[in-house]
Amino acid sequence: MRYAELLELAPGLRDFTAQIPEDLDGGFQLKTCPAHTLIHQKDSPLERIGILLRGTFRVVNEFENGNVFMIEMNEAVSFIGEVTLLAEAAVTSVTIETVTDCLVASLPAETFDAWLRRDIGLLRAVSRHVAAKLYCSSYNRGERLFYSAKYVLLKYLVRQAEDQGVRTTGQAVVGKTRRQISEEVGLTEKTINRTLSQLVKDGVLSIRRGKAAFSAGQYHRAQRELRVCMSQSRNGACS
Repeated sequence: MRYAELLELAPGLRDFTAQIPEDLDGGFQLKTCPAHTLIHQKDSPLERIGILLRGTFRVVNEFENGNVFMIEMNEAVSFIGEVTLLAEAAVTSVTIETVTDCLVASLPAETFDAWLRRDIGLLRAVSRHVAAKLYCSSYNRGERLFYSAKYVLLKYLVRQAEDQGVRTTGQAVVGKTRRQISEEVGLTEKTINRTLSQLVKDGVLSIRRGKAAFSAGQYHRAQRELRVCMSQSRNGACS
């Protein structure tokens, strides 16, 4: 498949580059990945670089003790394996799993590398894309180490509720499982269950069919709780 055909499928690719050297073109492979499909596994050899044309995938780090920590969610247009390539590493550092049905185009890693070396505009655009993601990660890195579990979990739940429009509707149910929350905030399920029970007891939120829920009053109380946590200590330690 040629790059011009990819541009028709995902016009957002033009933000990176509108062309590819003729001798490198024509080698794109197109693949549809259903939701919850593993795109690549941590510590796997980097053989191809993917370009997410449609859909959403999540980037997670898996550890030997079985714990999984979600690093980020990426939407099209995005790349798969570019960090490993730019770092000149032999194996991938993360696992990537589709969240929705995804359309992915890919090139052999050596072909994509040659493309970057010959197209400074593409190199700058991909580097800026990587830097933007790392900036967000770095900005929040360490939060779960230096803040209380109550603060970290409540801040996460409040943001989820805000994404669902709690400010305008006056209510929201966070439709994430305890396992999903655990992966996204980096707390154990046991800690999450214990902390949720305390938040319910304090009247900050409710549990509806196993999910955290906010009314308008609870949402405003949750915001006050977060401010109290931050005022009690530099590290947001609140009981």
